[in-house]
Amino acid sequence: MSTARPIDVRCARDRLIDLLGIGETTPIRDVNVQEAQLTVNVGAPCEITIDPAQLGVRYELFDGDAAVVPACSVDGAGEKAILEGPIIDRVDKTFRIRARKLDPLTRQTFLLQTATVKVGLATDLPVSTPEIAEMPRLVDHGSRVVVSISGSQAGATYGLIDGAGRPIPMTPPGRVSGNKDGAITLTASRVTEDTVIRVDVQRTFDESEGRAPLHAVLAAELPIAVRAARDLAVSAVGSPVLPQGSATITIAASQPSALYSAHVRALSTVDFVPDAGSALMAIAVPGTSGVEVYTPRPPAVWQAPAGSAQHGDAAPGNGGVLELGVGPLLDDSIVVVQARKIHAAAGAPLESAVQLEQAAVVLVRPEPAPPLVLKIAANADGASGTLLVSGGQPGVFYHVYPSNEAGELGLPAYFHRRDERDPSMNKGIAATEPEAADKVPRRGLRVEMDLVITRDQSAPAALDPAHMRPLDPLVDIAPLPLGGAVDVMAIKARTGIGWVAKRSVAITQVTDGSSPSEQGAAPEPAATEP
Repeated sequence: MSTARPIDVRCARDRLIDLLGIGETTPIRDVNVQEAQLTVNVGAPCEITIDPAQLGVRYELFDGDAAVVPACSVDGAGEKAILEGPIIDRVDKTFRIRARKLDPLTRQTFLLQTATVKVGLATDLPVSTPEIAEMPRLVDHGSRVVVSISGSQAGATYGLIDGAGRPIPMTPPGRVSGNKDGAITLTASRVTEDTVIRVDVQRTFDESEGRAPLHAVLAAELPIAVRAARDLAVSAVGSPVLPQGSATITIAASQPSALYSAHVRALSTVDFVPDAGSALMAIAVPGTSGVEVYTPRPPAVWQAPAGSAQHGDAAPGNGGVLELGVGPLLDDSIVVVQARKIHAAAGAPLESAVQLEQAAVVLVRPEPAPPLVLKIAANADGASGTLLVSGGQPGVFYHVYPSNEAGELGLPAYFHRRDERDPSMNKGIAATEPEAADKVPRRGLRVEMDLVITRDQSAPAALDPAHMRPLDPLVDIAPLPLGGAVDVMAIKARTGIGWVAKRSVAITQVTDGSSPSEQGAAPEPAATEP
């Protein structure tokens, strides 16, 4: 047996008074209206509970002092009734309810309680990346990503998460409040790997409202492809000075998502000639005052350096130090590293590649066993003579010493080096190169550099000395060496790097009466790179 509520008794009393015509009653004002506050999704209608809804009373919904449009009403039947309200936009609403007696009685009043409808979370908001126009979205490693949200809800806060639901750090930190009158922006501080950016929306309420917080994720997804990191440390294992052969290059903090490959180019003379404003890599070479190698800044996207070749296969990063083998290296070389990534974007593979900012320079010692031929002719005094040296490596000085002695026999013999860009031409004081794509002017030789005078062949004046190979070096020596051998030290002209130790080379005494200077040039060395 149920117990009648006091308000039910009052409703029955008023019906009896109206029926007997004893008087005219006014709708009861203190009926219950929606015991808990309403939360509805954006774009959905609200439903307001009235308990009890008096028989013979019509309940109409008002927004302030005006009835809602279209009209929303329900007729009471003496028990709980549901008043269906209008579709709710993105703004909270507080409705008033007018109770009006049905004909023939027309007394009316507003209920004491109002109905507050809180807007839920809209998940279909337009989301974009205004600073990234191209699709698919591809950005540099460490870039910020600005996300714009239109039609955000007042009272809600927004943050960025990745596809797995993890928060993405933002600049400035903290969630961003919604603004229904304009777009809001959220900025991902720094993206380092491919990701899918999504927007997390939350809404909390005052404790007095007794409502649980709301949480949702916007439907929009923003795939972001991120190029490989460029600022990794690249170096040669051990000393940067190596004998001819293979070398190992290391890449610190390599990314598992990237593939790394080494591209090698032989250094030319102009790479050792700095120009004002050029970016320089300084290599500390033991036994020298230091060598500076010019390295242009990498392009924005990968472009294989002119004259370079890939050594070995590409290798995936391991999250730590990655080693790449290069070689064989026959001459001074620069090693640049390509970092390539394959991104899954828009359902189709997208590939990107960059050059790491650092490069490794490997300086190679002179050829270990050149086919040197030394011919000595004594002067008439018997105490001095001339030395013809052939078979040496281009670009190398050969210093000659008596066996097991420290003092040189004379000036070093230098083997002329051909122009790297045009092997048919000699290098000389007037040798120049046009500006390349990097717009850096370069010169073959400068006044402050060491100068080597070569012996030209006897030839008609019509022949261009720039294209004629000079004769092999002929140097004056004193005193004449004793025995059948001398010690030789090879030192590269442009780096000052030589053999680890002197080497003994047999000498040939010229006894047929001819001077070495009258002998022609030795054949062009074939065992060395120009």
